[in-house]
Amino acid sequence: MRGTATLLVIILFAPVLSGCLNWNEYDYQIYDCDSQEYWVDVSEDSPYPGLDCESGPVRQLSMTIFVYRDNDGVEWLINETSIDTGIELINSVYNSYGIDFILNEIIWIDEAFPDVQDAEEEEGGEKPDTLNNSSEDGGDFGDQVSVSQLGDSFIEGYNPANVNIIMQSNGWGQYSNYPWHTRQYYISTVRASSFATSYVPSHELGHFLGLYHTHENHEEPNSDSDLAQASLWTQDWITPTEQCYRTGDFICSTSYDCYIWCEEVINCTANAYESDRPDQEPSEFANCTLEQHNPSRTNLMSRYGDRSEISFDQGARARYFIQYMSENEREGNLLHFSEMISLT
Repeated sequence: MRGTATLLVIILFAPVLSGCLNWNEYDYQIYDCDSQEYWVDVSEDSPYPGLDCESGPVRQLSMTIFVYRDNDGVEWLINETSIDTGIELINSVYNSYGIDFILNEIIWIDEAFPDVQDAEEEEGGEKPDTLNNSSEDGGDFGDQVSVSQLGDSFIEGYNPANVNIIMQSNGWGQYSNYPWHTRQYYISTVRASSFATSYVPSHELGHFLGLYHTHENHEEPNSDSDLAQASLWTQDWITPTEQCYRTGDFICSTSYDCYIWCEEVINCTANAYESDRPDQEPSEFANCTLEQHNPSRTNLMSRYGDRSEISFDQGARARYFIQYMSENEREGNLLHFSEMISLT
């Protein structure tokens, strides 16, 4: 009799479940939002897709990775094992938000990577409009290698449907291109020597996925809207109901961050973070209180040394721009993805 009662409960609840949950036919799991809800739908109250979802279909992005020889033209800058380990570290940040990176191809370029000491931007070189480069400890660091310095083998191997990663030698600044800037080549440059152990590649890919630094638009801490400062990508967006989605880095879960510019903006110094902030000089201003300035030092898109994680709504914003890059052809670039099973 007990077995019969249990069976009846299952039968009675099955229609209810089928009306609000989505069955994953690949691993027989249930997730609560379909692809449209998790990746596409936005509104004034929910300006990024999937903010009301706990889980949804995973999209897999393919990587094209370019590996050169060292500055002397002898050793490869990185091996396949370190590449695989680095991709695992990147996925440890993004998998929880439905984003999975896989290695599609390694382009081995049998040439010496340009030496930063000889770096001069050549005529026709393409560098980012916005400098997103950063060192291991978070600060701005070094010059950015230009596309013209990467040679014909890079041009031939560039894949406009993939995420293109340049493994570079030490000394160069690491950077990535925002998805809304019009250019022929969208690249992320990362340091080969620390790719397997550092969160900086994940940070740079955050920019590729449309994430700003947490100190974006720090100059106006009491602003009602910074959308006019971001018109390149907001023209086809909605106007969010909540102020925190209209200001700063356009993320509600990240608290105000003025990094090394607090003295000019809120009349206190963030020297309490001096171990995370390179080249910070002593200040005559009092240290900021936690009420004045309490940014996350672990958020991936900060410039503090402990950065290693993104928030729920940063993950949703990244999904928004993956959809954006898959719908908008930008000088021949159209991001492709495979929709996979849920990773949770």
